Amino acid sequence: MAESAVSHSHPLDTMLAVSDVVQSERLAQLYTRVLELDSPTVEELAEGLESSTTTVYEDVKHLVDIGLIERVTDTQPHRYRARQVDMTIQAGGETFQITPTLLVALAESQSNENLRLYIDRHGVSGLATAIEYARAYTQSKMNARIMAREQEIPVLEAETILQELQEIILETEPDLSPSLDLEELDADVDERMDE
Repeated sequence: MAESAVSHSHPLDTMLAVSDVVQSERLAQLYTRVLELDSPTVEELAEGLESSTTTVYEDVKHLVDIGLIERVTDTQPHRYRARQVDMTIQAGGETFQITPTLLVALAESQSNENLRLYIDRHGVSGLATAIEYARAYTQSKMNARIMAREQEIPVLEAETILQELQEIILETEPDLSPSLDLEELDADVDERMDE
């Protein structure tokens, strides 16, 4: 995939750049489209978005300026590629990971009612936490009951968000393959339930 976002910048600059995208659903959608299309032109990006081509040009320039996408051609029309985002933030004894998966989930929350509701209830930090559970769920190392108990949410809500995020994870993290070992999973569930 693409190289690390703002690899030559100070980590604080990278954090501020990612924060900018996390707070703007439009920028998150644009970043997601660049990821999906691999190396699109602005015109190709504008085709799939509700923003005007002028707005897409401005947003692309902004994402290039903050280092989250890069121009990969010197000739017109320019093509762009998303840079890999991988940040770990520690706050209040908790650790949150910011990756393209989080940015894609934020972008998809515009059209996905389950994601939108989860963010409304638990915030972006709750979504980032749910993505960690969903990674383990995708690898059959976690189930909805465990997440529900540990996050103190209803099992149905945990199952719903895990399934929604699993689809996103499989698209954005193709190296993360499901590995099903039911005996190991059952033993892990039993062990955690006894705690």
